[in-house]
Amino acid sequence: FGVAHNFADAARYLRLAADQGDADAQYLLGFLCEHGKGTKRDLGEAVRLYRAAAAQRNVWALARLGVCLEKGRGVAQSEAEAAASYAAASELGGAEDLLACGVHHLDVVGKESAPESFILQLAVSDLALAARLGHAGAVEKLASISSRREVVSACCLGCGATRELRLCSRCRVAAFCDGDCVRRMWPAHKPCCKQWQADAAATEE
Repeated sequence: FGVAHNFADAARYLRLAADQGDADAQYLLGFLCEHGKGTKRDLGEAVRLYRAAAAQRNVWALARLGVCLEKGRGVAQSEAEAAASYAAASELGGAEDLLACGVHHLDVVGKESAPESFILQLAVSDLALAARLGHAGAVEKLASISSRREVVSACCLGCGATRELRLCSRCRVAAFCDGDCVRRMWPAHKPCCKQWQADAAATEE
């Protein structure tokens, strides 16, 4: 965000830009509100900001709004509205943009002033959204990082959520927000899940 890793300052400056109608600022502030970074966690405000940015054809906001509508986060659940939001993002080339951004975040881990955990969270969120829009490359990229315990234990690979997560009942390492994300990400998670189960069994012997 251009403000080192002070999320409170970032949220304040983003608020100024968002109030002026800047779509990127609205999306980024919405992301901070959704995840409680630098500001109080407020899912309703996150959805309001995503809607404002989505109205300006911001693909990140359209895709993130789709997740909120699909999961019922900060807004009444609506699969129809979620599908429409995903479709609008796809029509704007959102899958490619999200994939590129996710890959970029992975490339700069350890090179930016922001905490690595947050950069990885952004990467997973963008890649998960690209996968939701049907990009096979995003699914492959998520699979390539699914063995990183520090990532999968703190961020749902299916949607990028970081709150109200539940550990996989099999490996007890990876965390997901709900059964839908578990099912969709099982092909990517399965190899690591089996390995972690084997590692745990060997430790108990």
